Amino acid sequence: MKKTALVAALLLMSSMSYAGDCVISIDRKACPGKETEAFKPYNGKNPTDETKKLDSAEACAKWAEKSAKIVRKGTLTEKKVTGKFDGADLGKNFSDKVDCK
Repeated sequence: MKKTALVAALLLMSSMSYAGDCVISIDRKACPGKETEAFKPYNGKNPTDETKKLDSAEACAKWAEKSAKIVRKGTLTEKKVTGKFDGADLGKNFSDKVDCK
């Protein structure tokens, strides 16, 4: 009986530490003439969606903001990210712009 109660309590507690689905949509704008190179890592797709299990909408927003930063300068000129946490819009869009070289 004690084992059953312990197992039930552990299952209940584990379901309380629920991680929600964070889905971000990333739209990239390539520098002129760099479209193939810019979209190659994404199999030529644009925009792309990425999903991650996160604990809160705040964590989802931080991930979306970080994902908006352009790392491959010279191939991308603009990047826009929108996000949803458990189906609810984050209410904020993130973007980054750089000049093409």
